[in-house]
Amino acid sequence: MYKKILCVTAAFMLCTNIAFANPKKSLSDVDTISNSLNTVFLSVLQGKDINSIKKDIDFVQSELNRERNEILHEIQQAEDKDKSFYYSLLSVLNYYQISLLELQYYYQSNSHQLLISAISALNQGDLMLNVIKSKI
Repeated sequence: MYKKILCVTAAFMLCTNIAFANPKKSLSDVDTISNSLNTVFLSVLQGKDINSIKKDIDFVQSELNRERNEILHEIQQAEDKDKSFYYSLLSVLNYYQISLLELQYYYQSNSHQLLISAISALNQGDLMLNVIKSKI
């Protein structure tokens, strides 16, 4: 009887494709997005061409959306202890999204207060990301 249960369990484990979420990959992806955002803001502060900056903004927004969708998918499969990690990463991505929106509004209205607000949101996202990194 025990041999049958063991054989069935072993066969089930060998024939089943079990996927586990990888929190470190998500952290690495968010860190890459952070570096891209810092580059965009550096380009803005250096006064580079608006068209190339807008292309960079669109690229970073697509990466933000892709990563947000990946994290939302991984949350469903994650264990309870990892869910707070993923929600923390989502909040970092939200700060990055706010900074990009403020940057776009800055180009529409040319208000320096919006640029300061965009940089502030970026800094808050970076601070949260550093806290998350220190916990791992």
